[in-house]
Amino acid sequence: MANNLNPKKVFARAIDPIHIGAGGYRLGLVDNTIVRDPATDVPKIPGSSIAGVTREYYTIYAMENECTSQDEAKKRKCAEDEAKKIFGDENKKGTLRFYDGQIILFPVSSQEGTVWITTKELMEYWFDEAKNEDSSNINIPQKVCDKAYYIVKENKDSSHLKQGNKDSSYLKLGWLFLETEKVDSGCPKRLALRKEIDSWTGDIVIISEKLFSHIVNDNLEIRTSVKIDPSTGAAEPGKLFTYEAISRGTVFGFEIGVDKDDKVVTGILNNVSPYFEFIGIGGMGTRGFGRLELFFDGKNDKASGDRPSPA
Repeated sequence: MANNLNPKKVFARAIDPIHIGAGGYRLGLVDNTIVRDPATDVPKIPGSSIAGVTREYYTIYAMENECTSQDEAKKRKCAEDEAKKIFGDENKKGTLRFYDGQIILFPVSSQEGTVWITTKELMEYWFDEAKNEDSSNINIPQKVCDKAYYIVKENKDSSHLKQGNKDSSYLKLGWLFLETEKVDSGCPKRLALRKEIDSWTGDIVIISEKLFSHIVNDNLEIRTSVKIDPSTGAAEPGKLFTYEAISRGTVFGFEIGVDKDDKVVTGILNNVSPYFEFIGIGGMGTRGFGRLELFFDGKNDKASGDRPSPA
């Protein structure tokens, strides 16, 4: 077992909208829906999807960097054997465990511009207490009511948050108007938002858990498309359909458990990170969906992480 039993936290920013389909068509406002957490109804990225894509990208990486055969079939077989040592197969359990990806920060349009909504519970789980100078330190309220709590980060200009101004005392999030409260002092909990993740977002607003699901689901991206007849290249009659996706700019968090040293996970993530950024995850890839930018401790921008030792 690993010395550290805590799973490795990985953060991801949606460069494109993300569509992980629930499967099949459904009666309702949207034909092709996305996967949601059954307890909260908040969209998610299933751990099985993350695991499958990570394995495939690691296989591609091994084909391009580890296997030297000139025969493509042999090279693919060599790469798949390398992947089996880490991810397992029908006869052997893998050394990694992938957990569902949660929405941590979700972008919503408002009269103040785009804000990223979250909850106190999400912030406390995913971000540690402030410990270093590379973090943007924020305070969170002790109790969250049915308000919108603007988080004022240290060294950030908050002059546009004119609490008490008639035009700024309420925040419009779609159909919902919430009374605002600026959080910048007197709070018992201080968290550290890593500078890389801080750069992904603008103003952060904390709302209650009971409102989070409603606001996220009411602000998903919904598109309309049509099936194309490959023989004619024209739209097929009666094949109009709609589908939903998690908005571009959403920040996710997911965890990876490992039975070996944490460097194994870091090395794999460094190797597969470019593929997530340029190929992506989920469906509708040919329509411009799916790309993710990853961030994790030990990330190497050149994607040349430590070579995993799966044996």
